[in-house]
Amino acid sequence: WPRWLEPKFCWTSAFSSVRELPLPAMGSDNSGKDKKPNGTNGTAAEAGKGNDTSMLIFLMVGVWVTFTVFGWATEALTSTPYGEKKEKFSFTWSLVLLQSVGNAFVAAICLLVTGSKSLTGGVPPLDWIIAGGAYLGAHKFGLLSLHYIIFPMQVLVKSCKAIPVMFGEVIFEHHVKLTLAKIVSVAMLCAGVVTFTFGKGSKKGEAFELDDKMIKGLCFVLLALFCDGVYGPYQNKIKTKAKAVGVSITGYHNMFNMNLWQGVFALGFCLYSGELPKVMEFVTRNPAVFTDLVKFGVAMAMGNIFIFQMQSSFGALTVTKTTTVRKLISVLFSVYYFGHSLQPMQWAGVAMVFASEPVAKLLPGGDKAKAH
Repeated sequence: WPRWLEPKFCWTSAFSSVRELPLPAMGSDNSGKDKKPNGTNGTAAEAGKGNDTSMLIFLMVGVWVTFTVFGWATEALTSTPYGEKKEKFSFTWSLVLLQSVGNAFVAAICLLVTGSKSLTGGVPPLDWIIAGGAYLGAHKFGLLSLHYIIFPMQVLVKSCKAIPVMFGEVIFEHHVKLTLAKIVSVAMLCAGVVTFTFGKGSKKGEAFELDDKMIKGLCFVLLALFCDGVYGPYQNKIKTKAKAVGVSITGYHNMFNMNLWQGVFALGFCLYSGELPKVMEFVTRNPAVFTDLVKFGVAMAMGNIFIFQMQSSFGALTVTKTTTVRKLISVLFSVYYFGHSLQPMQWAGVAMVFASEPVAKLLPGGDKAKAH
């Protein structure tokens, strides 16, 4: 079993107090009697900070790679015309159910292999239900909005996800404070993505006319943003409450329980709408879709491992900022791979996004190790 998957190695110990880190032999014993301000303890603190940085980079790259693959798998599944009738797979509730089952299964295996004594982490079911329900809402409201607004508009609004997540952390975790560095970082990130989106100009048929249909679409995407601001920060709250009573919640606990309850809700909607029999008929008529469904589920499960470990160790805002940058990286990759061109305004947006963190580190509160 890969050592990086073991929570005691990277997800718990690497981000806990300095005394849990292995101290190098520099003339002091393990009793704690010979602690020196600038000696062994200082070395251990530096080692812990280095571990934090290395692990964050590892998780960020993992998120970017796996979710780029997931995006490719999703596009292949939803845009490919299957069979002689050129049918397209449009059963979104079933996709949510599929990814929930796959993610929960992988998380359960990880919990069992790493020696966890409980799948729920001792957290009351109501807490997981609240977080899982908001998790489902963020996905479904975002998909529903696309029935009423064009995709660029949806991406534009969803790119500001870091704002509700930032305030959600303050609301659900009272010890979390807004710093100037955090506000500037989030503002530059959102402004950069907005600038990038508007910088391409609008195509024919993509005019932004505020009518009843668009208002309805914007309401759905705003509801999705509200759910984004609940489920991420609420996971932080669950972990903080558990830690206060001496219980350790790992990313695998988050991954299992969030997807478990999202799957329960999705299954209920699938049964209510009668979607599952339709999916079975579609797969029977077009067996080629089965391979794409497997790719979709595997890519999502792998991506969730990185996402939920990052959520557990670094908080909701770090996850949001990482996934927002991932969207921009995917676009840049598309520009390079397919030979597209960018307008000067779009390059300005790119620069704004990637400068958000360096600029924030120069401001008060910018040297925090964790992004809570």
